[in-house]
Amino acid sequence: MKLFAYQPRGHGQYSFFTIAETQEEAFKTIDAHIQRNFVREGQLDYFVEGWGTDYYQLTVSERGHVIINDNE
Repeated sequence: MKLFAYQPRGHGQYSFFTIAETQEEAFKTIDAHIQRNFVREGQLDYFVEGWGTDYYQLTVSERGHVIINDNE
């Protein structure tokens, strides 16, 4: 298991973290969460509008690795 962190390359949008076996599983898990909680009338809410683009940077962590999010 690894920790997958999807973090925006700026401010204003949420970061998402999940523990999964693969990057594909992690993306599907977070995407399902976003679809359930942040999609209104077919549009992504402001807080996640960069989801699914290169605006979100992925960090994959093993045990003992620290992730920092500066939340500009």
